[in-house]
Amino acid sequence: MAPGDVLDGTVGPGFHWRDQTREKYRKGYGRWLTFLVMQGWLEPDVCAADRITPERVRLYCDELISQDVGSWTLWGRLAELLAALKAMAPEYDFNWLRKIVPRLEANTVDKRNKLERLQPADRLLDWAITRLDNLLEPPPMRDSHVAFRDALMVGLLSCCPVRLGNLSMIEIDNQLRRTEQGFLLRFTSDETKTSHPMTMPVAQSLTSYLDHYLDAVRPQFLITGKTERLWITRYGLPMRDNAMHAAITRTTERAFGKPINPHLFRDCAATFVALEDPEHVRLTAPLLGHIDPRATERHYIQANQIVAGRRIRASVAQLRSKLTPNSRTRP
Repeated sequence: MAPGDVLDGTVGPGFHWRDQTREKYRKGYGRWLTFLVMQGWLEPDVCAADRITPERVRLYCDELISQDVGSWTLWGRLAELLAALKAMAPEYDFNWLRKIVPRLEANTVDKRNKLERLQPADRLLDWAITRLDNLLEPPPMRDSHVAFRDALMVGLLSCCPVRLGNLSMIEIDNQLRRTEQGFLLRFTSDETKTSHPMTMPVAQSLTSYLDHYLDAVRPQFLITGKTERLWITRYGLPMRDNAMHAAITRTTERAFGKPINPHLFRDCAATFVALEDPEHVRLTAPLLGHIDPRATERHYIQANQIVAGRRIRASVAQLRSKLTPNSRTRP
C-alpha cells in the first residue's frame, strides 16, 4: 500500500485501494491466516505466496462450508485471498486460483429470497410519507423522534437508493444540499464505490419532512457535542452502518412483514423500473452507479421472474374458475 511513482513502478499494488476495500481484504486475508494457525501451518519464515497450495485451499473451502457459510461468502473469501496475494506477491503465478474464483462466482446461489421482500419504490415512499404524517400528529408518541428519523431514512432510500456507506456519511451542506428545487444528494468520486461522482435529487414530496427533521427532530438527538452528520443516534453520536442497517430492517419489517435491508432498496428501484418500464431499464445503471452491465441485467431477470409469477397465478386462478362448478347449479 506504499505510495510511489506509477511510471517507475515504485507505487504499491494496493495503494489505490479505498479504505473499505483495504478493510475487506484485511479481514479476508485474516480468515486465511486464522485457518493456517488452526492447522499449524503458519510458518513464520515462509513468505505469503508459498503458504498457499491447491490442497490447502481445498481444505480451507471445506472448513468454510463446515461453518455453514453461503456460496456468496465462500466466493468472497477466495476472491479476497486472491486480491491480497496478488498485491503481496505480484511476481507469483496464481493462475490456478484465478480459475477457481470465477467458477465459484458462477455457482453462487442467493438463498435470501430477495423476490419475496421486494417492494415497489413508490409504495415504499408512500408508506414513509404516511408514517411521517402520522408522527407529526399530536400527541407525540414515545420515541417519536427516533421513529421519524427511521421513516425518513426509508423514504430517502426509496427515491435515492444509495449504498449504506454513502447513506451513513451524509453531512449537512456537504453531501446533502438545499436548492431552490428541493434537496440534492451529491457524492464525489472519492466517496463512491465505483469512483464515479453521483448526484441524486431527493423527491420533492420529502422536502418538508427533511426540513422538519433538520429544524426540530435532529436537534433532539444532539445532547452533547456537535456533528454535521445527518443521521444521529439517540445518544447524540453519528450513526454507524450497523446501527442504520438495524433501524431500517426493523422499520420495514414492521411495515411490510418482511425486512428490507438498505442494499435491497437498490434492487427495489432497479427491478421495478425493469418491471414498469423495461425499455428504459438501462437507465438504472447510472442511477445505482453500476459499471458492469451484468448488474443491471440481473434486475431485468428478476423483473421477468415477477411477471412470470403474476401470469402463472392469473392462469391458475382462471383455470380454477372454469373448473369450479357454479354453486347455483349444484344438485
